Amino acid sequence: MKLRYYSLFLTVIFLTTGLTLVGCNSSSGTDTNYNTEEPPTNGGGEASGQQVEMSQQAFNSKNIEVEVGSTVKWVNSSSLVHTVTSGTNGESDGTFNSGNISPGETFSYTFNKVGEFNYFCIPHYSLGMVGKVAVVESNDGY
Repeated sequence: MKLRYYSLFLTVIFLTTGLTLVGCNSSSGTDTNYNTEEPPTNGGGEASGQQVEMSQQAFNSKNIEVEVGSTVKWVNSSSLVHTVTSGTNGESDGTFNSGNISPGETFSYTFNKVGEFNYFCIPHYSLGMVGKVAVVESNDGY
């Protein structure tokens, strides 16, 4: 009985994903930042931070460390649609979710709190597409 419900669940997920991909915005090069706070700047007018590339089924430099107030930018350099979704074990914790990121598109998020933020790609979580951002206090040269 459980196998039957599991099969039904997977079928619904695959159909939903397929329909979602059909309706995706096909524009490329967009930068989506769902963080509502303005990112702090590093004095040069640009947010400080790092970039993580998304390959076919992995986040390159998936475990990174940034200072609080930094913006991390994920770049989809693959030919697949990906997401950057905060949480663990394939379960979103609601901190951030990029939605679908088409090839060539990006997603940015500014980390304004110290802590560890796990994330994953919804379509490729089962293939091990996971990562973590460790956010530490700003050193500011002291």
